[in-house]
Amino acid sequence: MCRFFLSFGDPPFIFRRSFIEISRQDKTKGWSHGSGWGVLYVRDGEFGVIKSVKPIWESYREPPGGYAVYLFHSRLASVGSISLANTHPIIYGDFAIAHNGTIDRVKFEGELRAMGIDTSTGGSTDTELFLKAFVELGADIRALRQTAEVAIKYLDPEEPVLNVALVDLKRVEAHVFTYRLVEDPHFIPVVHKGDAIVVASEPLSSEGWAPLANGTLITISREGVKSEILIR
Repeated sequence: MCRFFLSFGDPPFIFRRSFIEISRQDKTKGWSHGSGWGVLYVRDGEFGVIKSVKPIWESYREPPGGYAVYLFHSRLASVGSISLANTHPIIYGDFAIAHNGTIDRVKFEGELRAMGIDTSTGGSTDTELFLKAFVELGADIRALRQTAEVAIKYLDPEEPVLNVALVDLKRVEAHVFTYRLVEDPHFIPVVHKGDAIVVASEPLSSEGWAPLANGTLITISREGVKSEILIR
């Protein structure tokens, strides 16, 4: 299952280095995440993306410093081929997304179509489909809840988790939502509060990490950190 980390503020070097190591072999399952990687960096009026279909440990490039939000993702492909279009972070409208877990795309798409949502996408991932539905439904907390409630119905039994990191490119704020049917360390995002606020798919250092409770939405902005239960 893919690995990600989001940093509000410059991501510490030790975390960037640890993320590369975890992508090569994570600490919770021992899996390798070599189906491509990407990083989004955002500040007022400006954003950029670096992507590669090669493993991060073979092709890593440092993003520029001085941005407000960074979103890293290493892919272990489950839905969609290995391609730049399917490599996270994925952008649609004013939002970017990175995600781990697996949604049955065919069933998810079928219900979204029945709701009147245009499900055409540039790539072929469940992630991009989730993002498009979220944006088309209004791109707010209600839309996130509505999209997540549909997606949760179709989670893969082998990866019964929906972890979604969203970045609002205009407002320069970040949201991370987690929902798990199984409480496994591999599935539980963690948060670290220091000079930067960091949310990751697993700890990137030995100390200072706290798990996100199931169903939690955490929002990070210049005003601070807000946490709420989105789905019970």
